[in-house]
Amino acid sequence: MGSAPAAGKDIFNEIINAVITGDSFKIKLLVEQALEKAIKPEAIIKEGLIPGMETVSAKFQSSEFYVVDVIVAANAMQTGVQVLKEKCCREKAFEAESRVVIGTVEGDIHDLGKNIVALTLEGAGYEVIDLGVDVSPAQFVEAITKFHPDLVCISALLTVTMLNMQDVIEAIKEAGLRDRVKIIIGGAPVTQSFANKIGADAYVKYGTNVVQKVRELLEEEKNKKRSSLSFSSFVNRKHQEIFQKLFDIKPAFIDESGNVILKGEDFPTPCRECRKWFREHSFREENAAILLCSGGLAVIEASIELDHGKTGKIKCGPFRLSTSSKDCTPAIKELSRLELERVLAVVRLVGEQIGHKARERLLEAQITEQRESIIRSLKFQEELRNALNEANYRSLQSQVNPHFLFNSLNSLARLAMLEEAERTEKFAYALSRTLRYILRNIKGTVKIAEEIQMIRDYLFIQQVRFSDRISVNLEIEDSVSEGRIPCMVLQPIVENAIIHGLEPLEGKGRLEISGKKEGQTVFFEITDNGVGIPPHKLKEISHLNINRSGRGHATGLGLVHVHQRLQHYFGSNYGLEIQSQEGKGTSVKIYLPYIC
Repeated sequence: MGSAPAAGKDIFNEIINAVITGDSFKIKLLVEQALEKAIKPEAIIKEGLIPGMETVSAKFQSSEFYVVDVIVAANAMQTGVQVLKEKCCREKAFEAESRVVIGTVEGDIHDLGKNIVALTLEGAGYEVIDLGVDVSPAQFVEAITKFHPDLVCISALLTVTMLNMQDVIEAIKEAGLRDRVKIIIGGAPVTQSFANKIGADAYVKYGTNVVQKVRELLEEEKNKKRSSLSFSSFVNRKHQEIFQKLFDIKPAFIDESGNVILKGEDFPTPCRECRKWFREHSFREENAAILLCSGGLAVIEASIELDHGKTGKIKCGPFRLSTSSKDCTPAIKELSRLELERVLAVVRLVGEQIGHKARERLLEAQITEQRESIIRSLKFQEELRNALNEANYRSLQSQVNPHFLFNSLNSLARLAMLEEAERTEKFAYALSRTLRYILRNIKGTVKIAEEIQMIRDYLFIQQVRFSDRISVNLEIEDSVSEGRIPCMVLQPIVENAIIHGLEPLEGKGRLEISGKKEGQTVFFEITDNGVGIPPHKLKEISHLNINRSGRGHATGLGLVHVHQRLQHYFGSNYGLEIQSQEGKGTSVKIYLPYIC
């Protein structure tokens, strides 16, 4: 895009600032003003809305902005986009160039970059089917089958989820759909070499650059299809033989680029030297014409337009008119006006035959593609039905097994009570409560008090197992009890401390768990005096990059997941800090906002 006029730049800067401040009302007014000034919707998105959102994203990554700031800015941006959509729908500013399916891979819930790409493509005139976040390979395949897109955009922000991009591409291949779509990948951890490795067609570093890349890919695909249906593939010597048998002439067949497919009559030397070639029209009908030159010669030309946009040409002559008094080239074949019109009629007939053959070939290709698509769709539906049946079976199993287990544990607890085995009764109830808590709440948030109660039950079970080898000190301030956190945030850290820190320890282990509220931040610390983490292990796991503010290290994949979940929910200011010294123990600090 060229440089915008000064007035345009000013309004773009105002739009950028309005996005950053999250001023939806001002965004609406500014976008309407820009449209009144005849600024294109694509320019408003690319030069105003997207740069504003990219600034917000940068401020969020540098911890200048909080999650709420991003949400407010995104809402403001959507307000502007909605104004543009209404304008385009009302005036039909552009027809959709092509259809694009876009989504963030399974396991990743970040959508800022994806949304920028989607908005950029919409602003450029593409129809965008946004599948959202945490999209499975099967959902991508289903969308391709349902919407028949030209392009698929796959996004990932996390290093641990970008490998799922390969799973999506493999699923598309297995469904037999890979040749039907171009695939672009993008996201913070993605590189061009990674795109090449997993078989993507392209990689886009910045969302605002996606339009150019999409156009290149789709134009490349169009050229490939055109080459398979080129003018030369429909023309052969038999077409020339028709004219030779009827009129003893040999026409030339020329493709849309001016290349001669079948050579015709040679032009005489005077014609090649003459600069006044056939500028007058003696007769024209649709795509055919008889052209005359000042020397009394005639040429017949007819263009053939194929359905996919290609145009070829049939050219007969030159001929000397029998009625012409001029005689600059007496050796040329002489035809009467009636004979010329007969040749013209046959030229048009042959042209129609070639066009019909091209349309027939194109229709055959479309029918074949549709048939294969239906077969793939039926196969995919059958696989989905089988998967659904399997899921229903497993769901039934998962319902029977917990119910059987809970009933058994309750029976065990009652039996222990009758036998006055108080400790066994407490153990059975603790285990039952722990399992029920996990199964009921695993995907949601819970009160901190509920998570702490589950920790107490878990610790009781472990203390029964380890007897007096482990002592526990649990100090949680009442001020944090009503706050909410994602389920199973504390338990993996406590389990990590016991299994990896205290169980291998020779001697008595000590576990301290504290929780308090400082301003609007909840702070937990879980400390053990266990074996600690060896230096080589710290170096081995440091590449996971899960430490908060660049400090500390993680001790296992379970802690990685806890850290990522906290950052998914609350942003990069929250998560884990881990400090460990071999032979002396480990301390895990957890930071999260206080939310009721």
